Amino acid sequence: MERKPRSIHDSVEFPLVVPPKEAKPGLFSYIRSRLVTGALVAFPLVVTLFFGRFLFNLLDRWFYPWSMRFLGRPVPGLGAIIALLLMFFLGVAAHNVLGRRLLRFGEAVLTRIPVLRPVYLGAREVSRALSRERTQGFRRVVLIPFPSPGAWCIAFQTVEFVTQTEEGPVPMVAVFMPTTPNPTTGFFLAYPKTAVRPTDLSVEEAVKVVISGGLAAGDLAEIFRGAR
Repeated sequence: MERKPRSIHDSVEFPLVVPPKEAKPGLFSYIRSRLVTGALVAFPLVVTLFFGRFLFNLLDRWFYPWSMRFLGRPVPGLGAIIALLLMFFLGVAAHNVLGRRLLRFGEAVLTRIPVLRPVYLGAREVSRALSRERTQGFRRVVLIPFPSPGAWCIAFQTVEFVTQTEEGPVPMVAVFMPTTPNPTTGFFLAYPKTAVRPTDLSVEEAVKVVISGGLAAGDLAEIFRGAR
């Protein structure tokens, strides 16, 4: 039995409303809109290229004496290649029993040097916080009252603890509040647990909101819902 073809009226509501044709923008508006769009596209590219060039030149300057001594002339990119090889071999050593012992010995030496000790220990803790194994406590995104009551900021909860006061034990939370537009810098703060508001944001979404200054946020009203 043949199936009766559906009428167009079965899937399209009538009467159809034909949208009016928009007036074509003028030449000046066309050029301005394309320039603004091009600037927005170019900004992250320029920042990335600038940082990449800075790091590339920094590594080349570090290894410049090596290339002059062994090759007699500077070799562009040699520093980046050597740095990548060193990081690779350090990763191999960290997965090897003998390599881990050597790394622990080097770490013990660095932690005994008065000037280098605080620098190394601080950098090591940042590295551990960003590593995959230690990011579970960094997964929760919260809102904190900062810089004053009534104002709210996005922060990452790191650890919970209990402090003793005259009124008794008080549950506390430690948070890292990143700054805009560079989320690698920020403030370490501690709040009573009752003063912190949980959110449904993931770490990636929160970082995107912080970097963009809120421009990349989907629904700010939903993010700050219940924060009062």
